[in-house]
Formats: sequence, C-alpha cells, structure tokens
Amino acid sequence: MSRLLVTQYQTEVEQIIRYGGSRKETSIRGAFERLLNGYCKPRNYLLVPELDYKTRLNTTVYPDGTIKDAIRLEHGWWESKDQYDRLDEEIEKKFAKGYPDENILFEDSQTAVLIQHSQEVARIPMQDAAGLDGLLNAFVDYERPEVRDFRAAILRFKEDVPDILEALRQIITQQEGDNTAFQERTQAFLEICRQSINPEIVISDVYEMLIQHILTEDIFTNIFHDSQFHRENNIARELSEIINTFFTGATRRNTLKNIEHYYSIIRRKSENIANHHEKQKFLKAVYENFYQAYNPKAADRLGIVYTPNEIVRFMIESTEHLVHKHFGKLLSDPGVEILDPCTGTGTYITELIDYLPESKLEHKYKHEIHCNELAILPYYIANLNIEYTYQQKMGQYEEFKNICLVDTLDHCTADGHQFDLFAMSVQNTARIQQQNDRTISVIIGNPPYNAHQENFNQRNANRGYKGIDDRIKSTYIKEGTAQNQIVVYDMYTRFFRWASDRLGPNGIIAFITNRSFIDSKTFDGFRKCVDREFDYVYIVDTQSDVRNNPKISGTKNNVFGIQAGIAVMFLVRKRGEDGVSP
Repeated sequence: MSRLLVTQYQTEVEQIIRYGGSRKETSIRGAFERLLNGYCKPRNYLLVPELDYKTRLNTTVYPDGTIKDAIRLEHGWWESKDQYDRLDEEIEKKFAKGYPDENILFEDSQTAVLIQHSQEVARIPMQDAAGLDGLLNAFVDYERPEVRDFRAAILRFKEDVPDILEALRQIITQQEGDNTAFQERTQAFLEICRQSINPEIVISDVYEMLIQHILTEDIFTNIFHDSQFHRENNIARELSEIINTFFTGATRRNTLKNIEHYYSIIRRKSENIANHHEKQKFLKAVYENFYQAYNPKAADRLGIVYTPNEIVRFMIESTEHLVHKHFGKLLSDPGVEILDPCTGTGTYITELIDYLPESKLEHKYKHEIHCNELAILPYYIANLNIEYTYQQKMGQYEEFKNICLVDTLDHCTADGHQFDLFAMSVQNTARIQQQNDRTISVIIGNPPYNAHQENFNQRNANRGYKGIDDRIKSTYIKEGTAQNQIVVYDMYTRFFRWASDRLGPNGIIAFITNRSFIDSKTFDGFRKCVDREFDYVYIVDTQSDVRNNPKISGTKNNVFGIQAGIAVMFLVRKRGEDGVSP
C-alpha cells in the first residue's frame, strides 16, 4: 500500500509540473504533505503543518510539518525545499537556526534526506519508489527517546496509582478520627457540594475530589507555569484549605515520590511547547490518560472523550451563520448569551474566545459566556484553558467567573429556582444562580456519552434525573409510538430536553450527538416535539454509523471511535418579541 502512495505522489508531481510549469516549493509541497500523511494515518499519527517549535536557542521556528500522535507528542519533523535550492546548504542553515535534528526529513522533490540522532541515515533519489518507501517508513516509525520515556511513564503511572490512591485514602481516613479542622472543613464543603452539584454526594465523593486535586496540582502548574488558577479559583481554594490541614511536608513528599517521574516527564515535555493551543491539547491528552488510570469506570460513565477542535470550530462558525441568518446578530453582539452546559476541558469556550474579535471579547468574557462541568478534574482544566486562552489573546490575566462546578441537569433551570445561599464563602453557588437568571440565546456543546455504552441498556448507566425525566415522559415519550422507549432516557436526550426548556424564546441549540434521533422509530416522539418546539432544524449527518453502512467497518471512521453514527444538529427557535412563531 505504501509503495502505491509513493507512485501516486510521483504522478501528482509530474502533473503539477506539466500543467503548471513550476517546480517551486509552494507548488509541489502539498503533494508531499499528502504522501506523508498517507504514511501517518495507519499509525494514528497526524502531520500538522507549520507548527511552532521552541529551539535550544530559545527561539521559535516553524517546520513545514510536525508528526504528532494522539497525546500530542512529536515523532518527527519535515522540511520542504525545491530544486532551485542547494539542499545541503539549506539543511545547514536550518540546523544553525536550531531546527530539531533528532528525526527530521528534508526533501526538494528530487532528493530526500533523513537525519536521525544528528546523523544522516539515508539519502534517496525521489524517483526511486522502493528507496523512498523505505526512507518514509524509517522516518515515521522512529521512536524518539522522549516519546519512549513518556509512554513508559504513563504505563508506570498506571501501575503506581492504585498503591498511591490506597495510601491517600488511608491518610484521609486517619484524619476522620483525630483532625478537627479537617472534619469541619470537609463537612462544610460536603454541604456546599450537595447544594450546587448533586444532592446524592456523600463524604467519600469529597475525599475523591481531594485526591484528584492532590494528584493533578503539579500537572497544572507544570504545563501552565504562569497560571494563577490555584490561587484564584473558588473551588480550588476550598480544596487546598482542606488539604493543608493534613497533607504537607514529609507526608506529601513521601506519598507522591513514586510518581514524581511522571510529573518530571510532563514538566520536560511542557517546557518545549510554545503554542498555547498545543498546551491545551497536551493537557487534555494528559488528563484523559490520567483519568483512565485513576478511575476507568468513572471515565466511561462521565464520557471522558472530547470533541476535536476542528468540529468545535465548525459548530461555532455555523452557529454564528445561523444567528445572523435568523436574527441579524453576531455571537459577539451584546445580549447574545452563550452557554456550554457540559464543557469538559473547555474546548468550546476556548475556541469561542479565539473566534470572537478582541474589541468585543472583554465584555463577552466577563458577562455573556457561561459553562458548566460536573467532574472536578475537567472543571479544573477548563478553567485553566479558558483563562490561559484569554490571557494569550488579550495580554492580561482575568479570572473567568462564569464557570460552575455543577450538574447541569439538576440545577440549571430557567424557572428562577433559588438555592440556599448559606455558604456564600464559596462563590460557586452564587455563580449558578446568576447563570440561571440569564436568558440564554445559544446553547452549544457535546453532551456526555458513555464511551463504551452506546445505549441505555448496557451496564454502568448514569443516574436518574427526576425533573428532566418527568419532562421527557410528558413530551418525547407521550408523543412516541414505539413499544420500548427506555433509550429515550439516555444522556443525549436528557440534554436536548433540558436545553429546549432552558433556551429563551429566540435562540439556537447546537449539539453533536449520535444520529439515532434522525430516523430511529424509537425517537419519533422526539422528532414530533422538536418540530413543534422549534422553527428551523439543520442536521449534518456524518454517515458514520458502522452498523448501518456496509462500506465502513470498525471505529476508525468515526471521530469518537464508536460504532454509532455521529450527527450535528442545530435547532432554531424564532418566536419574535411576542413569543409567537412566525
């Protein structure tokens, strides 16, 4: 197959030269980029064009391509020239500027040169299909020591975490008996969590929050060196104050010494990341690996798999198009309130911050962009990502006060529900109430799904939500005709029901979910209600349902690596000033 890719590349270059009459780098570079991506794809790598690289000279350079894997590690670099350049001279110039020399490929459409360990290991005429195939395989298959060490650290971390978790739980259990300050602070925090997150939370859940905070604090500070998050964030401060009653000095050092290697690997890797988008993606990848090691079943239940940035940007741009088409407004306009109800690591909000114009961003950031998350770790990461992205764009740090640690389906309503604000020392409860007082114009996001649980009947089901489930029963179920409608209580449907009730009289819902609601008989009641409750519906069906599409198989054809098909749905409600549909 790879030899075929080389032949196709050679043919494409010949056609470009014959039709365009040019051998310049800008003309033919795209052909080699496609060839190299063809070698990357079977290995689950991606060639990222012109990604910045921090050199040993403390400067930033931009190789033509960087090979990345799913956890954002670099496997190699590519630099393209044309036949009018003197290739060896260009190679020397690049290394003088600090370009990486560990695994880098130079080519000028005539010759390919592979450098590994600062040494030239191959030089092949690009008309030699077999030789070029061998060089490209050697390039893409090369495992840099940094990559090897990082993977080994992850494996070791997964082996060490159970013992560390047990040690932390024993230390916490000891505090229950003889540490009055610890007992008072944890009980107060438990009541706050019951009010603002989930009334079913018990003391052991608070202990798990403490453990997650302890294990991840160094990760955050290593990746985001200048972050003020742990000093400024309300939830982080509360957890830190509890932790400081027992987990200090020698106790901390001795407990965490076995995973210091993991932290040091992350520290070394993060030091070489200059691009803040890459920092976000790296942190997200580290988090996913961490959570799978820490609690794989919870990772499945909470849907710990996040949306690719390309899809997020498409959804934001499409939403703005529809906001303008139907309401004559832009996302940046005053009064357009935006909410991500299940923000995960904050991908939608950080992309939104990048997308909005600087002149309008400060007001939107402070007043009209909102998001929620119910799990403590992604909540932390979302807060970091959002504040860091704003700081990078605007040049100054500003605390993001519109993120809530909350279960959206329990506590975020439009009916003026009031909380017992006895615990105003924690700002989270007040933030939830402030959000609930807003009329929301745009609800956008990726509702959580169970990574290996593609229907409600499988194990590890999510808990019930009486208020939302009653609304589903009186709408989607009531209008449905299918015999068995239990799947209508899945998390996707719950979020659609919640969003439909939460949205103002004029606004848009943009969700990416599985595609079952499009044509499944089970969801006929859902479709009837959507038709009645909204005025325009736009659906992008990715045709990625493996079970119903004989042309595809496995999970590689789906952005989330599942067999269920994926679709993006935009629901537009346009009821005018009087609330009446046009």
